[in-house]
Amino acid sequence: MVSIDGRYLVLGFLDSVLTTLVLGETTRSTVKLVVIVTVINLVTAFMAEYIEERSSLNRIERSLLMRRGSLLRTSLHRKAIYDALIKGLIFGTVSLIGALITDLTMYLIKVLWIPVIPVIMLGVFGTLMSRYFRGNAILWLILYIVLGITMSFIGSVI
Repeated sequence: MVSIDGRYLVLGFLDSVLTTLVLGETTRSTVKLVVIVTVINLVTAFMAEYIEERSSLNRIERSLLMRRGSLLRTSLHRKAIYDALIKGLIFGTVSLIGALITDLTMYLIKVLWIPVIPVIMLGVFGTLMSRYFRGNAILWLILYIVLGITMSFIGSVI
């Protein structure tokens, strides 16, 4: 069974919202925008997870004094690839949801160039990140609201 850390789900959502805010103004097609953001995050998540799993196998090999690469030919390596694929797909799905929600709500309420609903979502999920990193919730809230405003500005200028 693949264990998913909640912080990766929140991080995937935050990343897709920020990316959509930047690309949303330049890419008018919802389908194109959502596909771009999802594919970028899916590939990135898979590669990060695979590298982490492979690094873990290398550490096990060193601690067991095995020949380098011998674990890469076992079912343990296949399980590592499977886990990386599953985690990448979950991250991509969360990213897809974040991109869709952002794209569908970014034009509903705007103040100047700032899409209010996605920026509020960023603040809420920023406070969730504070729980995972034991940080100050107000600081994380402000940080992600400022990031949302900044990304919206960049998206409107590009």
